[in-house]
Amino acid sequence: MRHSLHLILLFILAACSPATVVTPPPATPAPDKLVIAGWAGYMPQALLDAFSAETGIAVEYVVYESQFDVIDQLRAGTGDYDVVVMGNTLMPTLVADGLLAPMDYSQIPNFRYVSANFRDLSYDPGSRYSVVYQWGVGGLVVRPDLLDRPITRWADLWDPALAGKIAMWLEEDQLFMIALKAMGQPLTVTDPAVFDQAAERLRKLLPNVVALDPMMPNAAELVANGTHPVLYGWSYDALAGQALNPAVTFVLPEEGPLLWIDTLVVPERSERKADALQFINFVLRPEMCALITNEIYVATANDQAMPLIDPALQHHPWIFPHGEDMLKAEYMLEPPPDLAAYRHQLWEQLLAARVR
Repeated sequence: MRHSLHLILLFILAACSPATVVTPPPATPAPDKLVIAGWAGYMPQALLDAFSAETGIAVEYVVYESQFDVIDQLRAGTGDYDVVVMGNTLMPTLVADGLLAPMDYSQIPNFRYVSANFRDLSYDPGSRYSVVYQWGVGGLVVRPDLLDRPITRWADLWDPALAGKIAMWLEEDQLFMIALKAMGQPLTVTDPAVFDQAAERLRKLLPNVVALDPMMPNAAELVANGTHPVLYGWSYDALAGQALNPAVTFVLPEEGPLLWIDTLVVPERSERKADALQFINFVLRPEMCALITNEIYVATANDQAMPLIDPALQHHPWIFPHGEDMLKAEYMLEPPPDLAAYRHQLWEQLLAARVR
């Protein structure tokens, strides 16, 4: 009834008014904004501001809780992202599902600065869909002065004496990799029975672990102040923690650390691909790669950036591990799709049991 009355009033007003044509004001074009998704605290604001100041393109940095959430959104056609920080382990799945746009390297001339060691890698042959953003190793950030025994191995996490002292971000892929390493299994294993054994080990570990908020950029303060004297983390957690308390150290477990690579990718559904490539090219400038390492203590793959990095960080073994520390390091890999689905089923069961 309300709509009918509204139409009657419109006809009356039209009959009583001279015939005029009302031209609506021209639509204001939407602001040129680039949407970038990544981990909390993982892209310096100074870099984003410098890009906007130079190009006039506004940038919105969206913090995700999990890379799997972003993938689910892209599959559903709901993720309005133009550039995403994505771990190398998930690249084959994204490519196979047609979720990524190919890189146009004519628009990314600064790719020439990327080390040959970080091109044409197995997860993305020919670097067709991704550019390396940062890399490093996962290990254990520790306050040894608060522990009764040294922590030197992944397997040490299962010591009952550490119950309640361990903090972790509960990431499915990385927790399973830790369990596999503790078992002495290679990360390339494809036997479902081995994943059953890894899940059983995690079932025993998870009740002793304090889950960290995924929106936290790092847990340096929690280790430094002794709230959690053992943390699964990375060089930036360790160095930030040590800056707060010199007792903090970084342990690369004897079974071998987890070698990770984070990439920059452009979703196929992005409507701002040209701007996205311009941003990636900007990030690959040597001075920008050095800025990232200097601010968040992670390794760059940009050879020309090294002289611009803080001398105290250029050869820091936690950021740029080498030699014996890397002999047993393993590349983080996503298992084949059927095994990944099975692993996820095991993970859901573990989480359900944990909250009971």
